Amino acid sequence: MTGGNESCTAGPTSMSYLTCLTYILEEWTGVEDIGDYLSYAFYILWLLFPLVVVFVLPGVIIILFYVSILWLHIYKRKNEIKEAYSHDVWIGAREMLATIWDGHGRIWHGYELHGVENIPQGPGLVVFYHGATPVDYIYFSARLHIMKKRRCSVVADHFVFRLPG
Repeated sequence: MTGGNESCTAGPTSMSYLTCLTYILEEWTGVEDIGDYLSYAFYILWLLFPLVVVFVLPGVIIILFYVSILWLHIYKRKNEIKEAYSHDVWIGAREMLATIWDGHGRIWHGYELHGVENIPQGPGLVVFYHGATPVDYIYFSARLHIMKKRRCSVVADHFVFRLPG
């Protein structure tokens, strides 16, 4: 076996890296015209890409939900002793989760929050519609916590409490 890329440069003509890789795959698998198979595989991947995107987004959101819950349980167990001596131990957990969810909303959805200056300093009521998942409320409360250091309570339908986790 030759080291590096010597088999591709040993001939009278030099090859591109992709051509060399195709040549090596043909030798290794014993299949002639492996480029046709690879182009077919790329076509299938291109064809199924929208389906992959449709199923990846809910999967990422569900994984992020469970990672958040797991993080809060670990944080609670770690800080049980400190809770008796501290004012509020959950400040660090709130900051961390708000940062994670705000980052997810900004990167994945381009989420922005406008009109925060119109929310009064005292109590207020924010009414909004959400879709099938309450992710937009999570993005809103995370962004509000980061910008104004305020917590937002929610009144929710009984359906929300039937979600696992």
